[in-house]
Amino acid sequence: MRRLALALLAAACGGLPEPHTRVAAVSPEGTVPAGPVTVEIAFTAPVSAEGIVDGRRVALCRAADAAAVAAAASGDGLAPGAPVLAARIELLQGGDRARLVPDRPLWPMGGWAVVVGVGLRDAEGREVLDPAGRKRALRQEFRTGDLDLAALPPLALTEALARAASPEAGGEYAEVANRGTAPVDLSGFRLAKRTASGVPARCTIEPGSGGPLGPGGRAIVAGGAWDGRYPLPSGTPLYRCGATALLGGLADDRPVALALESPGGARLAGLGWAEAAPLCASGPLALVDPAGPDAAVNLGCPGTPSPGY
Repeated sequence: MRRLALALLAAACGGLPEPHTRVAAVSPEGTVPAGPVTVEIAFTAPVSAEGIVDGRRVALCRAADAAAVAAAASGDGLAPGAPVLAARIELLQGGDRARLVPDRPLWPMGGWAVVVGVGLRDAEGREVLDPAGRKRALRQEFRTGDLDLAALPPLALTEALARAASPEAGGEYAEVANRGTAPVDLSGFRLAKRTASGVPARCTIEPGSGGPLGPGGRAIVAGGAWDGRYPLPSGTPLYRCGATALLGGLADDRPVALALESPGGARLAGLGWAEAAPLCASGPLALVDPAGPDAAVNLGCPGTPSPGY
């Protein structure tokens, strides 16, 4: 009877208190500009820092990895090496909001997901539920838009090696030069090759090491099997495009034909794409004048690979 009386009193005073803390809101959502993005998760009441500040229960990842990340975040918790974006994570003063700031900007035309796993606790030790009051992981997806092409520095494909020594996948590469005055991150850009049938095949350039490509600098794009056989200048950005071989492998029985495209598909540079290149018997194909056009008169075979130089 006493419980009933308390319940009736609570109802008369504005309703029963929420028995569990829930996720109240997550941002961003929809489509946001590419670049620096801040993720915020709001809760209906203060939550415990455990599982948040250590990144075991909350994360930002690519949308394609969201299901696996949500399962791990709801199990034993995310471990080092999980497919999540490195980020600074903090619980804001008061404890009812969490903020994730990725270590690097999100590349254009990408699909992303904010994940809140099962297992978070509020300040009273109760489980945190999803917005509908259910005990399940939350996955909210959003996208980044295309680049402002007018703001891009001029880029050039200056060199590519198809005839690499065995194993070929470890030595194939393409070189991109930044001929402008502003840095550019090539993550999310695309590299295309013309196949034997004439139909282009493409790969998306993944984040690499060394940071963005600075003004006047050169970056290397290689496959996942790149073995570092060629010494690169200190600080040369190295990006990945292809799980093993670059673009699934560059054919060495016909001339190289490559194009660099924006994330939205605009062609930015070519090497043997606009006009047929010579078939190099050994070594890479390169622009004779790095500032010149992708034209037959400006394509040659220097003989010795010189990635990054």
